Amino acid sequence: MEKNNAIEVHEVHKKFKSYYDKSNNLKEKLLHHSRNKYQCFWVLQGISFNVKRGEAVGIIGRNGCGKSTTLKLLTKIIYPDKGSIAIRGRVSSLLELGAGFHPDLSGYENIYLNAAVFGLTRKEIDKRIQDIIRFSELGDFINNPIRTYSSGMYMKLAFSIAINVDADILLIDEILGVGDVSFQKKCFEKLIDIKKRGTTIVIVSHSTDQIERICDRSIWIEKGRIKMIGIPSAVHEKYLDTMEENRILRKRREEEERELERIREQERIRELERKELEKQEQEKAKKELEREKRELERKAKAAKAREEKAQRERKERIEKIELISSQNKKERTQERKQLESLRKERELLRVKNTRTEEDSVDALSLAAIEEEEKRKQEALIKKAKEARQEQETVQNAFKLDEIPEEEIWVEYYKKEANRLELVVSEKNIEIERLNSVVKQKELLLEKEKNNIREELVRLENVVMEKEDEIDRLNVVIVEDHEEMDRLNLVIMQKDVEIDSYRKSLTERNS
Repeated sequence: MEKNNAIEVHEVHKKFKSYYDKSNNLKEKLLHHSRNKYQCFWVLQGISFNVKRGEAVGIIGRNGCGKSTTLKLLTKIIYPDKGSIAIRGRVSSLLELGAGFHPDLSGYENIYLNAAVFGLTRKEIDKRIQDIIRFSELGDFINNPIRTYSSGMYMKLAFSIAINVDADILLIDEILGVGDVSFQKKCFEKLIDIKKRGTTIVIVSHSTDQIERICDRSIWIEKGRIKMIGIPSAVHEKYLDTMEENRILRKRREEEERELERIREQERIRELERKELEKQEQEKAKKELEREKRELERKAKAAKAREEKAQRERKERIEKIELISSQNKKERTQERKQLESLRKERELLRVKNTRTEEDSVDALSLAAIEEEEKRKQEALIKKAKEARQEQETVQNAFKLDEIPEEEIWVEYYKKEANRLELVVSEKNIEIERLNSVVKQKELLLEKEKNNIREELVRLENVVMEKEDEIDRLNVVIVEDHEEMDRLNLVIMQKDVEIDSYRKSLTERNS
């Protein structure tokens, strides 16, 4: 580094990473590693310049060209990716409004904080604090918290601290435009005074008048490169001419783009109108085709529906005829079965009556049996009388006086046993007689039953003869019904054929 130089910048490059979607913590970086993609922008691309001791240099250029980045590199807030920067002496900077201040501290406390950042000790700050407060013109507001200050009050306090640090190099970035007119004038006078005392000053500003009043040289940075270094008036004239040319070119380009956009818009509108007309014509033709298609489909469906309806009606009528024919056949078959069943029942009844006649007992045999029973009853009555008389004889023949006392009971029981045997015999005879009476009565009932049975058989024969006649007539009726059903079926079939022929003639005529 040369002895007369306070700042030397040699081939400095600086890039920044622009992340598309940067993760905020380690978890997001691990889970969403694709968010860490970025694009590199080279803000400075090999700038080189020297600033001598006591020299004031102004840096100009359009927004984004790298002016503020250069000042941050000089203050070592950030470091270059390539190249080198050498600075000799204490540096004081005014880069951003409120930089190096704590908003909750008062202005008085922030003086100590900000001056300590510039490298002053507490004793040095105590010596300069009244000068700082006096120059800032804050008065009683110096004890209020910084957060209550306006932007002008911020700038006043920051500028007052920066110029009272007694730094060898003062760096100022776009901050002289803040504050009232009188304080701005006061600042310019102070800067000129500082410059006369040999302090090196580097100012970044868009105000060429301010730079021409303070600076000895101007550096014009364009797209990260130094385009021109020289006397401020010459550099500014070239810079302003270039900016004006760029403005005129940009305006002309914007007008051309607007004209091109207008032409494109008109072409787009015409194309849209043409497409809309084509679309309308296509839709109209499509609707016409669809209408014709629907009409043809409607006619085809109507004809198909008529044909299906006619076929369905014919089928229904044929099915109805077949159903009626089947029902009539079933009815006639059922009637024939019923007649056959009745005939069989009568045959069985005739056989039963015949068997009944064969099984019935002759009346003469019943009378002979009855006479025999009567004789049997008379004989039994006579026999019962004889048993009763014998009983009385035995009773009368028993005399107690003639029997010894020791045998009296034995004889008594013997005679009593004989008597009881006679009583039993008498009762048995009486039972036989009663059984004979019962049998006689049964014979009489059987006789009556035979008479009734014969009468029933006669009546049933008469009824069966009449039913045979009825069956014969029913058979004739069934045959007549079958003939009528056959004729009705033929008539219905002819009606279907006539209707089909009539419909075909109507369709052919239409």
